[in-house]
Amino acid sequence: MQKRYVVLGLMVLLAGCGKPDVGNFKPGVADACRAMPAFIAKTGLGSRVAIDTQQQGYVGLRLLQPESGQAWQHPTWDDAGHVGAFARDREGNIYVAPTPEVSLAENPPALQNRIYRIDAKTGEMAQWLELPAAAPASSSNPFGVMGLFYDCDTHSLYASSLAGSGARQVLGRIYRIDMATKTVVNQLDNTDALGVGVFNGATQKRLYFGAARSSDVYSVALDAKGDFTDDLRHEFALASLPDGNSTSVRKFSFGQDQQGQFLMQVKEAEFGFRLMAENNPHKRMYRFVYQAVQDSWQFAGATPEAGE
Repeated sequence: MQKRYVVLGLMVLLAGCGKPDVGNFKPGVADACRAMPAFIAKTGLGSRVAIDTQQQGYVGLRLLQPESGQAWQHPTWDDAGHVGAFARDREGNIYVAPTPEVSLAENPPALQNRIYRIDAKTGEMAQWLELPAAAPASSSNPFGVMGLFYDCDTHSLYASSLAGSGARQVLGRIYRIDMATKTVVNQLDNTDALGVGVFNGATQKRLYFGAARSSDVYSVALDAKGDFTDDLRHEFALASLPDGNSTSVRKFSFGQDQQGQFLMQVKEAEFGFRLMAENNPHKRMYRFVYQAVQDSWQFAGATPEAGE
């Protein structure tokens, strides 16, 4: 039996009824097991490389050696057109989402709800999964998958998608994909989100997501399997921070400093269901420190974004 919850306009599908088992996850970073792909050793770039999706002068993604500026791109890496979100798993496979930039020629709307996988051993990219959209794609909303995040504990890939949404219709979804079976096993409906990220708090695992239509960030508690529960809460809004913007959060990352404090960094983007006309040349990265007693994040400042 499935139980449905509607909270602040969001619908959560839960398997079963009653209070969910939230598991016993070690507090901290949920994607720390991510590995670097083995094929990097064959590129000649060395071990210190960055995954570059800036796409200035090229299409797709590439590897970049930050010190020398030398770049490398597999012949298949432009097969998805322009790309945006990406995530690595514990074996070093890279998952990539197509995202239109300035034209739909490389990114037809009908193909934007796909996820591509770059094999950790060979470096070859191929379509991995097509996600079920709430409504057919249209040129009025050329966007599909916008955020990806891998959770080591449950071997899940979380993907946010705007497919099917419109100017007045909120039909986006956040999916939990079981990596072992390559199937969608749970989803958060009626949710237009850009970036997504998972962190193990003091008492439970939570998925954080940035609203596509505002600067608000929400989180939803996950159960022991990694499925969504009805525990949804508002975390903060970029617009309410000191000198904050009315932008949306497009990416989450988590880490730990030398003092042992857990950190969250979020990247912003201007977004309005249009192509890159909304690109903000003055994007910033916002930093937060985790407060375990309150199970909340304290704003610690913002700096200009250096890139992906």
